[in-house]
Amino acid sequence: MAKTKAKDTPRQEDATSAKPAKQGDAAIDTATTLILTGADIVGIGEEAEILVGGKNYNTALISQIAGIRAPQFRAVSSVAFHRVLDETKVNASLIREVVNDGYRRVNWNDEEVNSDPEYMKNLVRDLAEEARGKFADASGTAIKLRTFINNVVEGFATSPEGIDQLRKRSVLVQVAILSVDMPAEVREAVSNAYNDICRDAGLEDVPVAVRSSAAGEDSRKKAFAGLQDTYLNIVGAAQAVKAYQWDCASAYNLRSMTYRREAILDAVAAAERTGDDSIAENAKIEWAIENTSLSVCIMRMINPVISGTAFAADTATGCRGTSRNDLVSIDASYGLGEAVVGGMVTPDKLFVFQRDDGPEVVIRNMGYKDKKIVYDDKEGGTKLVKVSDEEAYRWALSLAQAEEVARGVRAISVAYGGCIMDTEFCIDQSDRLWFVQARPETRWNEELERHPHTIFMRRMEVEKKAVATAEVILEGNGASRGAGQGMVRFLRSALELNKIQKGDVLAAERTDPDMVPGMRVASAILADAGGDTSHAAITSRELGIPAVIGIQRAETLRALDGQYVTVDGSRGCVYRGLLPLQEVGGEMDLSQLPATKTKVGLILADVGQALFLSRLRNVPDFEVGLLRAEFMLGNIGVHPQALEAYDNGTLPTLIEAKVKELDAKLTKIVREQLAAGFINVQIKLRGYVGLVTGLAGELDALADHAGARGTDEVMAVHRQIRELEKRLDHHLEEVTRRLDLLKTSADLATHVAIILGYWDELQEKAVDPDAIKRRYEIKARIEERAAAVAEDPMVKDTLSKIAAMRQEVARQVGIKGQIDDLQSLLGKIRKQLFSRGFRSGKELYVQTLSQGLGLFAMAFHGKAILYRTTDFKSNEYRNLLGGSLFEAVEDNPMLGYRGVSRNIHDWEIESFKLARGIFGGKNLHIMLPFVRTVEEATSMKRYLERVHKLHSGDDGLKMFIMSEIPSNAILAKQFIQEFDGFSIGSNDMTQMVLGTDRDNPALRHIYDEEDPAVVWALLVTIFAGQKYGKKVGFCGQGVSNSLILRGLVAIAGIVCASVVPDTYFRTKFDMAHVEAEDIPVSRLGEWLGQQHLERLKTVLRENKYEHIAKKYDTAADIKDWYDGELTRLAEQLRENLESPKAAFYRQEMETFRRLFHKSVLYATWDWPSTVYDAMRQAGFDSFKEQAEALAAQRLKKW
Repeated sequence: MAKTKAKDTPRQEDATSAKPAKQGDAAIDTATTLILTGADIVGIGEEAEILVGGKNYNTALISQIAGIRAPQFRAVSSVAFHRVLDETKVNASLIREVVNDGYRRVNWNDEEVNSDPEYMKNLVRDLAEEARGKFADASGTAIKLRTFINNVVEGFATSPEGIDQLRKRSVLVQVAILSVDMPAEVREAVSNAYNDICRDAGLEDVPVAVRSSAAGEDSRKKAFAGLQDTYLNIVGAAQAVKAYQWDCASAYNLRSMTYRREAILDAVAAAERTGDDSIAENAKIEWAIENTSLSVCIMRMINPVISGTAFAADTATGCRGTSRNDLVSIDASYGLGEAVVGGMVTPDKLFVFQRDDGPEVVIRNMGYKDKKIVYDDKEGGTKLVKVSDEEAYRWALSLAQAEEVARGVRAISVAYGGCIMDTEFCIDQSDRLWFVQARPETRWNEELERHPHTIFMRRMEVEKKAVATAEVILEGNGASRGAGQGMVRFLRSALELNKIQKGDVLAAERTDPDMVPGMRVASAILADAGGDTSHAAITSRELGIPAVIGIQRAETLRALDGQYVTVDGSRGCVYRGLLPLQEVGGEMDLSQLPATKTKVGLILADVGQALFLSRLRNVPDFEVGLLRAEFMLGNIGVHPQALEAYDNGTLPTLIEAKVKELDAKLTKIVREQLAAGFINVQIKLRGYVGLVTGLAGELDALADHAGARGTDEVMAVHRQIRELEKRLDHHLEEVTRRLDLLKTSADLATHVAIILGYWDELQEKAVDPDAIKRRYEIKARIEERAAAVAEDPMVKDTLSKIAAMRQEVARQVGIKGQIDDLQSLLGKIRKQLFSRGFRSGKELYVQTLSQGLGLFAMAFHGKAILYRTTDFKSNEYRNLLGGSLFEAVEDNPMLGYRGVSRNIHDWEIESFKLARGIFGGKNLHIMLPFVRTVEEATSMKRYLERVHKLHSGDDGLKMFIMSEIPSNAILAKQFIQEFDGFSIGSNDMTQMVLGTDRDNPALRHIYDEEDPAVVWALLVTIFAGQKYGKKVGFCGQGVSNSLILRGLVAIAGIVCASVVPDTYFRTKFDMAHVEAEDIPVSRLGEWLGQQHLERLKTVLRENKYEHIAKKYDTAADIKDWYDGELTRLAEQLRENLESPKAAFYRQEMETFRRLFHKSVLYATWDWPSTVYDAMRQAGFDSFKEQAEALAAQRLKKW
């Protein structure tokens, strides 16, 4: 490629948006002009999009933006396409004959046919060449190309034909278009366009991309992207003309035609559903295949080192970043961008946004970039190249490059009026950034435009209980939220679309636009490769289908063909079988939310969910009352102490010691099972002992010589034999004493020590020099003898039988799995560090946690977030890689080694500080969990202050403590004085106050947040906050679960109540309703009694006791009835205790009691006394004093 004068600098105009042509410029005749420049298109204005298509229109706009470097291009107007259809002719019968013959020659079940993504394209071209060669000799009359096309596609939109028949119609049209000679004027115009690009670039023989630019494609309303073909690395004017003709034919490929067909069918269904016939009529005109129009973009290709896509939002959730709408999400890989867009690789994922003080924040996750697409200099076009693992697991973009991409995307977004933009970029060998495509993103722009204040949350999810026991088959990137299930249909290519039925799970190594007809009817999508901006991810989000991509286990995915699975796009998991699903969420119109005195916040753990709900930060009184660490630490997947040991080199020693411990435990189990007769191993003991001692060999040698001697010599030999036999018997006695040890050990040295009689001596501790010398001598003899017999078949057989027996026992009791996990631990940690781009365990831990916190802080920019430090229980820590090395098995982990008693890991505190600093999360505050004593609280606070320099008030930092243990409520006044406030954890508080285990099904009926003892503890905490002017929030499940608790905390005057996302909207209205009643705390007890009485009457009506609910007005009267019924049932049971009816009467009494006893107790409880006692416990002398403190607290700005 010869160079003249390259023109590769970005535009330098002052304005950031594209400028229209100046008045007086020569007008462009759009009816006849075949080629347009970027300036021409911008001069025409928005009307040009109809003429040149969305891709050309967008390319023209970005080429005019200051500071953006875009490749030179020319737009081939749709006028040229229509001239091709109107000015050329085809022999219809010849085309049909060639296509029919060609179809008959293909074995459509052939592996090569189905696995080659280019097969159909090449078949069409071959058939077109065949038709072109036969045209001169063919009989029949030639007809206009447009007439032939309309004849073929007539009725396509509503045809009941299967996918194979529809594909054949597409092939007929494409072959016809490729068989004609291009009109001379069109050919000349395309040639000139290519030459003009070379001139503009200051280069000769510039490689170009020839891309479709259909009407509506890449517009603000329709993506329509990838439906027609793109041809890369086209060099020379003649090749550009040929590629243009290929693109014209691709306007009628199957994916394009079925896209139009499905749009019409969807409109027809909508018309039938709504009764509005105009919906269908308008769609039939807009999407009619007969009205197909196509323009083409010819663009200079940049030879990239790195390429990717960049969105002005998070692609999965629509989050725009901070309140400045500054988030740019980037997918990057090596080579040409088609590898990212086509989902061939799992790219690096980067999020870039700005800190309040200006600098950019870059958060990144490593992908697996194991291949790249590059130019094929020999054959032309492109080729796929393998990338080594070392390079595949290296960051594609530097931090500085990521920041530059982000600034460019923001500039493009500004030029488009601030909408979310989907861009493609590349970086060349000279480290220059190019933007090669840009288009308004469709899904989120449309949703935010139509519903700016509404968050749509309704979707199907896997039931939580089912997830806990589900078998995870595959894991990947959850690219589209929700859950779907069905039979897996693995497609080798789009030629197998006929395998997909409605409700199936479509699986493929990667999806492409040809698969869209199948994706539309699938219940879920699985793709082995791809990132958040791959075809599979974007299309599944647009279609609202759950998707898991970037699985990277192609063989396993292929093997699932024909099996039933459940796809969990929210968690990025694929489960075996059909798990129960539930509909969750709803619609939240934030503009309808009422104002409340009580702030309502969220309980969150998942970064993806936080990004999805980020618009809640626009609610004035919103905050995140509880951000759990456990989900982010679960993403690390390794016990922090295992990572520490890995870094300091002690992990192999710890593993070895633990394996020895497990091996000893296994030996004990094997010995017990041998003694009980459950297992056995057969050893020919005499022969084995003789072999190991060497006595068997000596005996055999003497026996061979016994008959060749005289009488005296024979007698002497016999005496020697008897002596050897005695020695053998002595060894057998030794072995018999240790037979259990011999049969449980597969170690040859142990066997030799036992058989030679050294075992007991080796167990004694050697202290004096002679004893130590003796020990070394014994070990040397054992090693010598073991080496001598190691290869003997009997020894090998004996040891292998014992080893096999141990393995089987180990498998049965679970020890084998533990040992295997330990022995693979080092390798797993190495792989995780390598594949995620980290150099040490500390870097993995700190970066993963701090980046997750940074994203939370960005999502809710300007709103307080209370980060609760890790509260993993020991059993949860044990489930992490390496957890068994550091965690004991506790009978009740809920009461065990957890919370602040474990101390907060220094790495976790470093992560928190990094998130508040480098990642801009000044809205993050810290909260300590499960603090048992005042001493623990003060000690940990001092540690944070003195060791980590975390002081309340510095940079707005606040320190909170969870109130979730009875001691926290009993000593609330003492605890709260050390911190900035409390957050009530009702889950643990309930189980601790009631002495129950919420994980124990047998005690589930006792666990109740509305119990008077629990209510007392909650109220003491709330009132203590008011007494000392501190903030008190609520972050347990209680407010989410209980309508009464919502009212209770609102009336009591809690500052903030946080709930799970699914109940946020409802809680806001419930709080407003209660607050509107303006009930003072002095009447809270009365309100509680009334609520529980209404609840009791509802329970009575639901259980067919409506007559009781009508008969009695007061709780006391209902209690008298209840006591009388219970007495009657008890007497029935007493009278029948010894009869067969006892079980029936006992069940009847228990059922009655279970239905009503709590409701009756709560309705008759002295709630005013409970409220008063709690108020006094908090330090108030009267309700008046409490009301004044509450009023003062509400004046504070938290």
